[in-house]
Amino acid sequence: MLRYKRHVQSFTEAEIAEKLKVAETLRGEGKRIYEIARVLGVTDTTYYNWLKRAEQPARSGDAELRRLRRENAQLKRAVKSLTGLVGVAPEAAQS
Repeated sequence: MLRYKRHVQSFTEAEIAEKLKVAETLRGEGKRIYEIARVLGVTDTTYYNWLKRAEQPARSGDAELRRLRRENAQLKRAVKSLTGLVGVAPEAAQS
């Protein structure tokens, strides 16, 4: 029985970014996904995976935004509690 080896081609991030730019141009021209994938020399699945991976930094940016909002809320609570203490300190000194 003959077994065929698959040729797996890997692309660098820069090559993927360049191909996605080409794909965006083709999408603007109204090309279908399978036509775009054929022009890029990849399968439809690979093209969809590239799109998903390209969108992930936006999602990680959302996580960063949530982390910053949490940190901001903590800092606001700390400032509020310290402001309350500062307001009490002068009154205590006058007594």
